[in-house]
Amino acid sequence: MLAAQAGLVLPLLWRRRRPAPAFAAVAAAFVLQWALGAALHADVALFIALYSLALHGRPRQLPWACAVMAAALALVAVRVSVVVSVTDALLFLLSTATAALALGLVIRIRRAQLAALRDRAARLETERDQRGRLAAAAERARVAREMHDIVGHHLSVVITLADAGACATAGAAAESGRGAEALRLIGATGRQALGELRRVLGALRDTDAPPAGPQLSPQPGLADLNALCHGVRAAGLDVVYRTAGKRKPWTRACS
Repeated sequence: MLAAQAGLVLPLLWRRRRPAPAFAAVAAAFVLQWALGAALHADVALFIALYSLALHGRPRQLPWACAVMAAALALVAVRVSVVVSVTDALLFLLSTATAALALGLVIRIRRAQLAALRDRAARLETERDQRGRLAAAAERARVAREMHDIVGHHLSVVITLADAGACATAGAAAESGRGAEALRLIGATGRQALGELRRVLGALRDTDAPPAGPQLSPQPGLADLNALCHGVRAAGLDVVYRTAGKRKPWTRACS
């Protein structure tokens, strides 16, 4: 009896890693035990082995396992026919085996559904990250398209100063000093435009590091017209700038 109980219980240790061999070993010990006419409390191990096979095994292994289970339970029903009818015993045993098989399949399907939900959540998270990266790339592209608005002001000054320097140099020799001043201002303005361009390109990079140079400046507005006129006057051109009326702040509608 100890050997029969060991043959029924010990294979259950491998019911998760090797469900099919464990079920086969338990079924063999079960049939041998009942062939000898012994009844043990450890016989419930056969139903546990069938449950583990339905939960961890391959689906194609279930048909032959059910056939072996039915044959083993038919042997038990014949052995206990002196106490209860074969039909009642077989009905009870097959119902118990069906419950064990159904429980294993239900838990297996539930786990598969949870795994599918986790996989779907992971895919949605990946898609969300991709949409975020695409939105960031679109924003960088928009900033790149509007980059000419940042450097256009300085480049226009460079062109104006270059024309002024050419006119002053082409004139009398007394105007050569004004031409040199205009060319100097061209260099300063060009370097300022180049610095702002580099800062804009640095903002378009995918980096979280803080900028090493000066921060970006806002777009030039009406308050910057005096500085623009001063730079043009320094090149030797006469610029007249007048304002009339009261200056009102721009709103979103008028901008």
